[in-house]
Amino acid sequence: MTEKITPFGLNIIGFASANVGLGNSLRQFVDCFLNRGEKVSILDIEAGGGRSGFDKSLEQYFISSANNVPFAVNLSIFGAHDIPRFALSPPNGLPVNNRLNVFFVWWELTSLPQHWIEAAKVFDVLIAGSDFVYALLSNNITGIPILRAPHPVSIPANILPNRKRYRLPESKFIVYMGFDPHSSIDRKNPYAAIDAFKLAFPNSPDCHLAIKVNYSSGDERIKESVNHFLEYIGSDSRIHLIQENLTYYDLLCLYASCDAFISLHRSEGLGLVPFEAMRLGKPVVATAWSGNMSYMNYTNSCLVQFDLVPIEANTLHYGSNELGFETKWAEPSISQAAAWLKKLAEDTEFRLQLGIRAAADANQHHELACKTAFVDELKAIWENREFLPQRDRQLFINQARESIRRFDYEQRLRKMTPFQRFVHKVQNKFDRHLLWRFRKN
Repeated sequence: MTEKITPFGLNIIGFASANVGLGNSLRQFVDCFLNRGEKVSILDIEAGGGRSGFDKSLEQYFISSANNVPFAVNLSIFGAHDIPRFALSPPNGLPVNNRLNVFFVWWELTSLPQHWIEAAKVFDVLIAGSDFVYALLSNNITGIPILRAPHPVSIPANILPNRKRYRLPESKFIVYMGFDPHSSIDRKNPYAAIDAFKLAFPNSPDCHLAIKVNYSSGDERIKESVNHFLEYIGSDSRIHLIQENLTYYDLLCLYASCDAFISLHRSEGLGLVPFEAMRLGKPVVATAWSGNMSYMNYTNSCLVQFDLVPIEANTLHYGSNELGFETKWAEPSISQAAAWLKKLAEDTEFRLQLGIRAAADANQHHELACKTAFVDELKAIWENREFLPQRDRQLFINQARESIRRFDYEQRLRKMTPFQRFVHKVQNKFDRHLLWRFRKN
């Protein structure tokens, strides 16, 4: 009997229907895969917070169970914090033996926790969607292929401005900023954008700020941070808060309704909103650091300088209390951002020309990304797998589990008071040198 050969194709695992950045990213890539004729199946993962089931444009490719994945490549598209989860506990029934297991990584810092690194080695291939993430992976993980995947952004037809639809004032200069609190308010840094806007236009009634918050629900820490942000906006009538859930088409029409964009992020894996804005021909004021520098430069954007500052230990998702190590991210210059905003508001010709250049460069990046050349690399790796040394998957799983165990132990120690750590150390010594003698074999 001949062995059944698994056909080459992509089993996509991710937030395929969710109203989140990772879901949008997944859908953008799947469209490119389909356009180049690749076979695709999709396992839609629940995103939580009521965000799944929002976009069903790819529903015809959905499969009901991980048992049913038909193709050779398992391609998971998630943030780096999900690497241990999908390395050690893949979706129930997902076949991983005799498949090419690939993780498309998104992350916003320059370092990774060691237990994430060990878990990442369980996969056969890693993929990076920006130069920033590629440098991160290449500088931290060895022994497996790391592929580049420039990110596409397809813009639907007939995107038109409609300020009345979004209750925005006509004939005013409008700056746009948007973020998802689940992606960390501290990282998105909307406070800095508000400060830059108010510094640039302290009393001008002709300049307004539109803020889109993609928020439905979350845990107490997220709710608290959202409430604090709403209080920070205050009573400035020039600031327009939009919390409505929008389709992708309506969201882009909102973008088209604004004159300029600002993203004073502290770090981005890519920066999807600024990229979309540039494709629409909008000038963008943005921090000159991290993933957005894959498609931005000093000729097509208003780049803002920054200092690298330590991340506070209790910062959600990125602080040392959660990651177990200290690192830094960018603190952009508010005064420089304000100067750019003022220039864009006062110099309409500069704003027009910058938008034209932004669109041209973003379109060029998009056209390159649409080729999804990394799929050809995956195919080459798959076709040559028989001739390469075989990786001991179970060995890497065991190493990852041990690394996670050490991390969890160190985290418990870190949360103890000095006295508790002393008592714990004494108990361990007693257990090692004396108490073990009284235990049954």
